[in-house]
Amino acid sequence: MSAVDAPPGIALPGRAAGEFRARPRPRRLAKVCFYYVALMCGLLITDTLRHWDQYGASPLLALPIGFGGVALMGYLVRLARLRVDRDGVRWGWEMTGFRMGTDRIEKVVLYDDAAAFTPKKGSTWFVSRRDWGDFDDFAVALRDSDITFEREKARAPFAARLQSYGLALDLMLIIDVIAVTVTLGIAMVLFH
Repeated sequence: MSAVDAPPGIALPGRAAGEFRARPRPRRLAKVCFYYVALMCGLLITDTLRHWDQYGASPLLALPIGFGGVALMGYLVRLARLRVDRDGVRWGWEMTGFRMGTDRIEKVVLYDDAAAFTPKKGSTWFVSRRDWGDFDDFAVALRDSDITFEREKARAPFAARLQSYGLALDLMLIIDVIAVTVTLGIAMVLFH
């Protein structure tokens, strides 16, 4: 038996200084919307296949794919985690994600309501307080990871706040639920 130790900095996950999840209410909303839309899409597809030869059946078979895709995307985004460690900042899931390594980070600014990661090459990556629980621990996680940052006692610039997907994602999921319900109602009227 042997043990292999990998040196820090080669993008293997080490001990996280901070790992953040979406806040509980938006996570719960995304989960409920996903399961509701999946159930309604199943009913819609089943009903449409039973009445395939009637007028208006083909669009009603295609729509569940879009509804299901939106619900799945929202649920997956809410399941993603934000991880801060010695190797940088990572957004994603256990198997896959997006990382901005410490070697790419030129500057980190921590605002009252967001964090801005400016890479040496590319566009700035903003992380908003509205999207993540325990955001107050973000400064501690950056400090424990030896990632230098500037503290700015102000709100993030407007462009940064626009990158927060929290409210837009929640509204999109609610609209998805309404749309699949209305579409199922239309199918019931057309076929019965």
